[in-house]
Amino acid sequence: MYKAMRVLAIAVLIVTIAGAGAVLYGINTLAPVVEQTSMLVTPAAQAQEIFDQAVAQVRDGTFTGHVFGDVSGLNAQDCTFLTVTVRLANRGFFPAEWIALQVQPAEGDVLQLDNVQANVLASGHQGDVSATLLCTGSVENTQRAFTVSCYVFGRKITLQGSAQ
Repeated sequence: MYKAMRVLAIAVLIVTIAGAGAVLYGINTLAPVVEQTSMLVTPAAQAQEIFDQAVAQVRDGTFTGHVFGDVSGLNAQDCTFLTVTVRLANRGFFPAEWIALQVQPAEGDVLQLDNVQANVLASGHQGDVSATLLCTGSVENTQRAFTVSCYVFGRKITLQGSAQ
């Protein structure tokens, strides 16, 4: 009887340590992490249709992105699209939902196109989220700060970073 109680006590101790380890891992990996960032610079003249559509939506008051400056008098030959892509990895137990990427505007940034997708990153997976800015002139300094926000297990999580 004494030997059986001793084995049971050791088994309970091992299960308790394993459970505490799983909880600690779950807490430390609750937020997704930024693995990689990239930038893509595209002259607006090469994406004339998107440029025209965005400027028309701003003028009509139906633009759903973020407007940072005045779009009147802009033409595609004088503008550039800057696309920021952030690769996230979710190593936690719970999916990251409602992922949104907001780029902090720099001088010359006019608007950020809306990302109309419902971004979800499942547990144990990687994924990309992108944001496209319309900038006046050619972009000399492509470095931009960004904020990624998401909800994990009903809790809002915000990540800060920069891309170049």
